[in-house]
Amino acid sequence: MCRGSDGGPGSKDPGRYSYDVATPLDLIAVAYHVDYFQISSKAPLDQQRFDLAAKVPEGATKEQFREMMRNLLAERFHLKVHMESREFPAYELVVAKSGLKLKESGEGGAAEAQQQSREEGFPVLPAGRPGIASTRSLSGGYELVRMRARQEPLSVLAEMIVVSTDRKVVNRTGLSGKYDFTFEYSIELPGGAPGQPPAVSDLLDALPQQLGLQLVAKQVPFDVVVVESMDGTPTEN
Repeated sequence: MCRGSDGGPGSKDPGRYSYDVATPLDLIAVAYHVDYFQISSKAPLDQQRFDLAAKVPEGATKEQFREMMRNLLAERFHLKVHMESREFPAYELVVAKSGLKLKESGEGGAAEAQQQSREEGFPVLPAGRPGIASTRSLSGGYELVRMRARQEPLSVLAEMIVVSTDRKVVNRTGLSGKYDFTFEYSIELPGGAPGQPPAVSDLLDALPQQLGLQLVAKQVPFDVVVVESMDGTPTEN
């Protein structure tokens, strides 16, 4: 979910969606389910701010919600776009040469997994429900990231991994299963106070050690939303 937005399909309030102080750039990113770098426009899209409040039809899927957002932008802002494929520096998440260390999710064991999470300091997921949660803590000049996942595909893990601010991680494992796993790694903070390095490895080493996965830097094609024209002020309701 984007910062400042709340509700919609898959949330605790699926029948309502709001986005406070949203720019046109924010709204396009939501409507087309892309990151900001996948939006191209000759005119600036981040100088105006709007508050959005919308009702979502009962039972609407995430894709139906995005279609609703695209229609709103076309009707209220007269947004016109086309799609292009462009290459950007990115990381591909692949199976490590040492082999995969994950097993697909099984049934049962939810209560035991919750207790184990508490004992090991990992986030605790609601019993019996798929999901992935993470916590972050600071220690000296390092940040420790801990994840707990239940019945989640590796595409979700790829979305949560942040290697750098300018490189996206995409899932190229070829695996379509859903997995239960715990994962932790450390990040050395730039300009952080010197401190004892944590026992947990950094991301590039932790992935093959704990999950049997690795990151490979490549030029990767992405869909880009090219804005042809857009009104600066939306039409009235």
